[in-house]
Amino acid sequence: MKKLLLFLVILLMTVMSVNAQTWTMTLSAVTLGDSSQEREENATATLTVTNTGTGNLTDITFSSSAASVYNIGFSPSSVSSLLAGASTAVTVEGYVPDDQDAGSESIGAITATGTGNASQVTATSTLSMGAENNLIIKDVDVTVNGDDESLDDGDDVKVFPVAEIEMVIELKNTHSDLNIEDIEVTVEGEDDLDDIDEDDDISKIKDGKKDTVSFSFTIDEDAEDGNYDIEIIVEGEDENGAMHGETWTIEFELDEEGIIITKAEMIPESLRCGEDSFDLRIELTNVGTKDEDDIAIEIESTTLDYEKRVSDLEIDEDDEITRTLTVDVPANADSGTHVIEIRAFMDFDEQTHRKYLYFTVPSSCTVEDEEDEIVVVTPDDTDDEEEEDFEFVDAGTDTTTTSTAGTGFGVWGTVLMVLANILVLVIIVILVVKFLVRA
Repeated sequence: MKKLLLFLVILLMTVMSVNAQTWTMTLSAVTLGDSSQEREENATATLTVTNTGTGNLTDITFSSSAASVYNIGFSPSSVSSLLAGASTAVTVEGYVPDDQDAGSESIGAITATGTGNASQVTATSTLSMGAENNLIIKDVDVTVNGDDESLDDGDDVKVFPVAEIEMVIELKNTHSDLNIEDIEVTVEGEDDLDDIDEDDDISKIKDGKKDTVSFSFTIDEDAEDGNYDIEIIVEGEDENGAMHGETWTIEFELDEEGIIITKAEMIPESLRCGEDSFDLRIELTNVGTKDEDDIAIEIESTTLDYEKRVSDLEIDEDDEITRTLTVDVPANADSGTHVIEIRAFMDFDEQTHRKYLYFTVPSSCTVEDEEDEIVVVTPDDTDDEEEEDFEFVDAGTDTTTTSTAGTGFGVWGTVLMVLANILVLVIIVILVVKFLVRA
């Protein structure tokens, strides 16, 4: 009787032990190829199979739902047994087609099927493929109120309300023998800068070549302090149909405080004959949220040998001031266009804005005599709408040539005039003689 009870206890424990076992497994995600993977080649990756149950697994096989063009294979193709808690590595191989898009994308799933306690056990994971990107952002130049900075992905730049922003994006096709076409470049802002939404197209960049696109926009006057992400998105398609491109993020650090050059003009814009200076009229605006009393402006033109700084200016919040300065033009200034740089500062030395103006010095100022008219020669004078008062140059007197005013009678007329004078004299003499005889 005791032996029977012992047998029943052992049998019950065995049944309970079997019922307590589990048969499960997991598969790791697999990506074939990476950002440097060339197309029309095979790529390999490792699939990790793990028995996560408490019972052994046997006869594990593998399959993929990826399209046949990828030619997915497994080595080994099956695993005969896998102990509880154990893992094994399986090599996955696939073909990267010539039209595979750059980056990593899912191409299907991997399924493993095994047996545990006469029951089927399955597990799945994602299968992705990566390929190299041949359309890259080479450089981004951002100009804020005339200040230029070269930025990389993730860099930041300081901006101000009403700031004028220019962005030049340089792209490169790194492919050795394929053109990339139908390229679209998009610049997008967020939150208070969501009005920054620009795009442009490039029809083609040949293999190994570069090209640029430019964008211009102005920061909203009511934009608030904060950091704002600006996304630069580039996409294009190569000749095989594969998509290429990348995304950069530039951070705008918006500072509400700033002094902006809202107007800058030259009077006149080009030197006229007889003039040796011009006026420079500058309007500064305080776009900040407080009064500023340590404002300065600097004007510089190296080719005109001119440099001046005006300091200790004051502008109340949301107000503006105008200053006019006279710039002397050296007598020996070269003819042509001269660059004048204007810089605005707050807190004495913190530059917040910069503008450029262009002043023209004429190549000559001479007088020509044509059809009894005095003509002043001025270069490239295209302003037909505004009549200018020119200072005429005295032509002087030609001392090498004499001339007599004509009377309109010619040579014979002159002879007749002489004879007439003689006749008059003779008549006068005769009259005088008769008067004397009578007396």
